[in-house]
Amino acid sequence: MSDQSPKQQFHVRHFADFGTSEEFVLPVLDLIDILNGTTIFDPQRKVVSGSIGAIASEGLSAAFLELRKIRSSVGQNLPMLNYFQMYEDFYGKLWRAYKEYMKRAVKAMGFEFGFLFQKDPQFEKGLKAFREDNPTAPPALEEYLREVRRLWHTELGDLRNTIIQHPDADRARFQRFYDPKFAEALFTEVWHTIVEILGMLLELRLPAGVYLEWQGWNDPGPRWPKRFRWQLGIPQADS
Repeated sequence: MSDQSPKQQFHVRHFADFGTSEEFVLPVLDLIDILNGTTIFDPQRKVVSGSIGAIASEGLSAAFLELRKIRSSVGQNLPMLNYFQMYEDFYGKLWRAYKEYMKRAVKAMGFEFGFLFQKDPQFEKGLKAFREDNPTAPPALEEYLREVRRLWHTELGDLRNTIIQHPDADRARFQRFYDPKFAEALFTEVWHTIVEILGMLLELRLPAGVYLEWQGWNDPGPRWPKRFRWQLGIPQADS
């Protein structure tokens, strides 16, 4: 008689000790609802859905766990090496969520958006080509992406490429990054940007005559159940 292996035992374990109460989770997962209304169909839709889910469950969640360490460190007198490493682990994972995980989702949707992560001349060339290929993209797209790059994108990329990849580099020019308030604010900026970009791209894949109305992040009015509403007709100029 041949030996038979014992039945495999499965153990249920929590994936993470936080959930949809964290403000970044639902807006990312809401993108899947938009996806389900697009002209992206299976098997492509399944790939896109999985890549969006991975942004929340792997990309941003990994960065968030590092951010919680930064929160817990406030008021502690940490050794300098530990202090620097804590922030650099956070920014490395945040950049990965933004660049690698978001790019994977964009590619699955069928768009070329790699120009966002290139030098200024290539960025402008790629942005122009994207507009030519997608003339119905929001009118403010170019201004928005340039502002993202100006405010934090370029500097975060430089931090990753110089300090995180080369720990002996001079940290002086990135001094503001080693502050808990700045880390909190940048985490919010990055996940907002991911949602903005992916939401815009998904809207380009909606059937003709269907568009989205978005609630502003800082809208003082009552919060919508989701950040978007389905609309029919011709989108307003500022949508």
